[in-house]
Amino acid sequence: MIYNSYQAAEIMGVNVSTIKRWTDAGKLNCRKTEGGHRKFHLNDLKGFIKNNKKGSSDINLEHLIGTNKSLTDAINNQDNPKLINYCFQSLISDNSNKFPALNNALLLKGYSLDMLFDQIMIPALRKIGQKWVDNQLLITEEHLATERIKRFIFNLTADVETTNTTCNAFCFTLVDDQHDLPTYMAESIIKENKNIKVFNLGPNLPIKDFIALAKKVTPKIIFISIVYSEQLELITKEINLLCKTFNTSDVKIFLSGKATHDMSIKRKNLIHIKSFKELNKHILNIDNN
Repeated sequence: MIYNSYQAAEIMGVNVSTIKRWTDAGKLNCRKTEGGHRKFHLNDLKGFIKNNKKGSSDINLEHLIGTNKSLTDAINNQDNPKLINYCFQSLISDNSNKFPALNNALLLKGYSLDMLFDQIMIPALRKIGQKWVDNQLLITEEHLATERIKRFIFNLTADVETTNTTCNAFCFTLVDDQHDLPTYMAESIIKENKNIKVFNLGPNLPIKDFIALAKKVTPKIIFISIVYSEQLELITKEINLLCKTFNTSDVKIFLSGKATHDMSIKRKNLIHIKSFKELNKHILNIDNN
């Protein structure tokens, strides 16, 4: 997701001198190597498109996804069923470039991260899960898909710099749940707010351990994903303990995942999230307060 000046010019549909002029004017962010060469992260191009008259309609999709008219039309028309199918195929393809190329194109064409997760990636993952249940996919292919998404998100957020802030967010899963992919998605959504510092604590975290950590690093946001658990009674106790410990309006606790459908926990400081769009709205509200 790092491009040089020539690649950025190809993607943006302009010449290299225009790219240099934009960067010199401070309109387009870039990183410079020790040799003075400009390097552009995908987020630099996204930010420029959002903040300037240069429209996403001018993006050169061919440079990103190749000469694939069917896919180009699907992206331009936001044909989500076709995009889900292509995402599904790219996640298990032997060509590792297909998946990031698709998502880079979607982000530059105006898809927000929550749209990308809710409308494209998660439906593709559901399709993969069903194919595995039906013995049409190997477990290794399912793992490959998960790791590709994690790698994409990591590359997307690796260069994101936060301000000097005391607003801390923590993402994790609870005991008996190894499905930590949603925590990576939540991390990337929260990281779009540069006034929040995000810690991804991974899967299978006991609440008592987190409470001990929180005495050293105070949380403002807590995101918990529960995709699967055979110990719902224990998980319920853990969440109740968490809500009791952080029983203040200053701390927002978000609970997400299909396993939560079988739980009936109601606490005034607990917010049940059904989509990453909902999470994004809450994060924006936190930013405004």
